[in-house]
Amino acid sequence: MKDRPMKDKVANDKITHDKPDNYEKTGYLQKHYKLFHLKDSEQREFSYHYHDFDKLICFLGGKVDYMIEGKKYELEPYDFLLVNRNEIHKPMVDFTVPYERIILYIEHEFLEQYREEEYDLTTCFAKTGEEQTNVVRFPAVVTRQLCDMLIKMEVCNQSEPYAKELYEELLFLEFIILFNGACVEHEYAYHRTAKYNKKVIDMIQYINENLSEELSIDRLADSFFMSKYHMMRRFKEETGYSIHQYITEKRVLAAKAMIQEGMSANAAAIECGFKDYSTFARAFYKCVGRMPSEV
Repeated sequence: MKDRPMKDKVANDKITHDKPDNYEKTGYLQKHYKLFHLKDSEQREFSYHYHDFDKLICFLGGKVDYMIEGKKYELEPYDFLLVNRNEIHKPMVDFTVPYERIILYIEHEFLEQYREEEYDLTTCFAKTGEEQTNVVRFPAVVTRQLCDMLIKMEVCNQSEPYAKELYEELLFLEFIILFNGACVEHEYAYHRTAKYNKKVIDMIQYINENLSEELSIDRLADSFFMSKYHMMRRFKEETGYSIHQYITEKRVLAAKAMIQEGMSANAAAIECGFKDYSTFARAFYKCVGRMPSEV
């Protein structure tokens, strides 16, 4: 199956213990997935960010709270964290303990090719919305099997087996099949331990379901029975984004997906709540780094 370069900013091919932000801001993902095994102990700050691809994290050790779309997850060793494309997230790390994890960046379109009546390899990510959590905790025997597969993938990447590229893709498919099967089989694997402000989460859901509608500060404040200044402050505290910035970027990302599916840029702009094309184009370039016509 021929590789297609992804259009989002992400990692170069080299796998090291470098800082993840470097990977997320440079280069392009040239394969259907990319694996990183990272271990950080140097104090640093992570910023809120998002990707055009899905991200699966196997948390191995450290003291980490992970923020995803207004929810805070306190991770435990061998938790799996699923971050959907375009979800705003960042880790909050206590570096008195080394922060170790294995990360998979996964091209969503590649997984969508494996969607049949009998199975769907995007299920594990889709269920985060249904279960309202991004953390998965499996029984120990399942966790061990999945971790062994990740280690096998890492070893393959660092060696030169026969037909390496094909072998790597087969290992990845085996892992993601096993992972999805475990998510389906183990009913309580999706762990609802997040801490969050319910009003902010309700606002996030409302915004994402109504991007084509008027989403002014006054209207949101009236809808959620909050003073607008208190609402804006709490939203920023919980998500790292101002309400205006969040709405604009979510509209741009939704429009980008529509354009990639064949809709005209002008129609996508209107569909996603932009009042005129010039405003949309400026926001699109600021968010994506390219004009709508270049996607």
